[in-house]
Amino acid sequence: MTTVNYVIDNGLVNRLTTQRKWLDSYIPSVVERVEKLGIDVVFDRDTDFDVMHIHIPMTLAYRLSMNNNDNNGSHKPSIFHGHMTEDTFFVGGKVKYFIRRWFRSIAQRSDVILCPSVSAAEYYRNILPDADIRQLNYGIDLNRYAYSKHDGLAFRQRYGIEEEKTVISCVGGVLQRKGVDDLCEIAARFPDFLFMWVGGSFYKNKGINSLYGMISREDNMDVAKVPENVLFTDYTLDVPAALSASDIFFFPSRHETQGLALVEAAANSRPIVTRDLPVFREWLNPGHDCLMGMNVDEFAAHIKSLTDDQGLAKRIGQEACQSARKHHDINRASASLAGIYRELAG
Repeated sequence: MTTVNYVIDNGLVNRLTTQRKWLDSYIPSVVERVEKLGIDVVFDRDTDFDVMHIHIPMTLAYRLSMNNNDNNGSHKPSIFHGHMTEDTFFVGGKVKYFIRRWFRSIAQRSDVILCPSVSAAEYYRNILPDADIRQLNYGIDLNRYAYSKHDGLAFRQRYGIEEEKTVISCVGGVLQRKGVDDLCEIAARFPDFLFMWVGGSFYKNKGINSLYGMISREDNMDVAKVPENVLFTDYTLDVPAALSASDIFFFPSRHETQGLALVEAAANSRPIVTRDLPVFREWLNPGHDCLMGMNVDEFAAHIKSLTDDQGLAKRIGQEACQSARKHHDINRASASLAGIYRELAG
């Protein structure tokens, strides 16, 4: 049996962040499926594995990648998961340069750089033109994210949201990169609707949060001064219920290498309004399974169109679900991933 070491750097991650959504949703789902295909998965191990898969490129990944490529015959095939770039962090040019150097230093010692989108693959081809770079869409458990009226009503009751209230939601960390400022600006234009931000502050440690605030280009947002019709739920793992409680999913993120929250909303058959980014056009078709815009005026116009025309909203939601099933089925993604593991293990 092929043993794959998933490098998460769990100890450091837990000290830094409260936002483990990707680690607590995608990783368990994919592990369950590749293990059924005969792959044994271990986590953050120094030895006794056949293939190393670096998911989080922090200090443990750097150390293992350095030790994995020395001259004592200990090399094991490795995969660098290129789901983050320097633009993942809303920081200035000098810090971005450091991040790019850090990612490049780990990725260049890997046998395969595996990217979740064509856009991410292009980024890594620019900085490592001779590397073996492959693209594999993230998959999600489509059934887990399917719409449930019961779960949606229960979520609304938990947060005191009236059943008849129109709810526009977004899922993500409370970051300017995610577009929380645009959501709040649009909320002020639609005082009769509830705008719900599902997610909280990314950084757990207050010192790290303050440091990021100093080096980033984020505008500190005083949640006490946002429009009264904006609800911040804080971090929750009950994202399928939050989506089912929503009438429209609004995703104004300014940068993504895939955008799993968007995939989950599509699987939930939510009508989607999103920023027009190339990475989203890789699997979404504006006017069919979503509406795309580039600024708050366009976003507001799309939201009004969907709330005024329930037939349009239903059709776009249904087509979004079809697109999620076509491009992001975790069973197909896991089968492809297991094939890559076997190929590298020989």
